[in-house]
Amino acid sequence: MTPSPDIDVAIAGAGVIGASTAWHLAQAGLRVAIIDAEGPAAAASGASDGAVSVASKKPGVMARLASASLAHTATLAKGGPLSRAFRRRPSFLFGQGPEEAAALDALAAKLAQIGGPVSVENDGGAALLPGCGMGVDRIVRLMGEGHMPGHKAVHGYLASAGDRVQRIWPARLKGHEADATGVTLDLGMSQLRAGFLIVAAGLGAGELWPQLPLIPRAGQLIVTDSGPAGVLPGALTAAAYLLAKTRDGAPPPRPPVVIDPLSTGQYLVGSTREAHGDPRLNDFATIAALMERAAAVWPPLLGRRIIRIFTGVRAAVADGLPVFGTLPDSPRVLLATGFEGDGICLSALIGREAARIACGDGVTAGLEADLAALSPTRFTKHARWGAA
Repeated sequence: MTPSPDIDVAIAGAGVIGASTAWHLAQAGLRVAIIDAEGPAAAASGASDGAVSVASKKPGVMARLASASLAHTATLAKGGPLSRAFRRRPSFLFGQGPEEAAALDALAAKLAQIGGPVSVENDGGAALLPGCGMGVDRIVRLMGEGHMPGHKAVHGYLASAGDRVQRIWPARLKGHEADATGVTLDLGMSQLRAGFLIVAAGLGAGELWPQLPLIPRAGQLIVTDSGPAGVLPGALTAAAYLLAKTRDGAPPPRPPVVIDPLSTGQYLVGSTREAHGDPRLNDFATIAALMERAAAVWPPLLGRRIIRIFTGVRAAVADGLPVFGTLPDSPRVLLATGFEGDGICLSALIGREAARIACGDGVTAGLEADLAALSPTRFTKHARWGAA
């Protein structure tokens, strides 16, 4: 006899994707449990720059989904779970040299094609941003993007859900058995029966499904001391960052630096894209190269001290697209992983769509083709998926 579910939906992973999903499910009235090996925002979500950026996404599927997610994020910030996490702000992309100039041209064309909430407000020289360094050839000012620290978003979702979401940590999903009526989760010392399982565990999904081509992608970041707030009104991003996402592993001509002013009056400077999974590894030569370009572009950094250097590790996918969708032979198990640096921006939309699938409603009309491009079915030539 098949046991009855203890809960309607279990979520493995208490990062921003898992927390968003939990909140959306709770809003639908389902019984939800969220499981994590350490606790909320303990991994990539807690070591992110917080940019809710459409400009940084690859043209096509990712840019369109990011635009739709930004709109939903703004809705959830209006008295909802993200009211203290998300804020609108302008953003700036700068270019030096012909390759970065071409990337900015492509950015303007991409945003015009999407026609979403993000638009080019100004496109000109360094005079658009007083205080910018003399070596900057071009600056594009965007309106409509925003900032949302991952840990604040996770807290907002879980606090708003309250006791409608059961928290289980520290606990690790070691395996599962899916059948026609539900999924039995192996948590090591205990089991949990759920009607549906959503795995938003980042690199942890690769431990359960080795056939997933997940890659640990590390990024080194720098935090300065505090100073006068508001000097830089939004993130200042090198066009090299756009190149890094479209060159299939070939390094851009200059470091893809981002200078992000924090509400504390500090600056967050980053970030590298390195193929390793060690959060303890900091390369001071790389840090020096990042700071050298950052300070040349934004000279006010020269008056700040570095107080912290750290490395965040994100889950990337070999083909450059995240994984989202039910397993090929287990329709009661959904994967949501491999978002690399795009998880913060996409979290509102992915959480909503995961909840819709778990509720049996299907994805939102108009998103079918783009979400289908993220499906794990693109890896079906590998070993069976049903039990892990």
